[in-house]
Amino acid sequence: ITICWSPGHEGVYGNEEADKQAKMAATGKQHNSRRSALPSYLHHSSLPLSISALKQAHNKDTHTCWTRMWAESPRYACLQQLD
Repeated sequence: ITICWSPGHEGVYGNEEADKQAKMAATGKQHNSRRSALPSYLHHSSLPLSISALKQAHNKDTHTCWTRMWAESPRYACLQQLD
């Protein structure tokens, strides 16, 4: 069995430009799209959050709160000495 890499999008019209634009957007080197160029459901002041982003923010907030509460706990000082 011989495995060879073959570029799947080579020669596809606009692919190189799309890659360039995507890289610029990902690195923040491109200005935001004009509102009039966006679909109407994206004309609001902010983009809708993804479920994944909401879970990540919730987990971070929960961990921060737990860390603070644990550090203020009377048992923290005793158990920290065991480490």
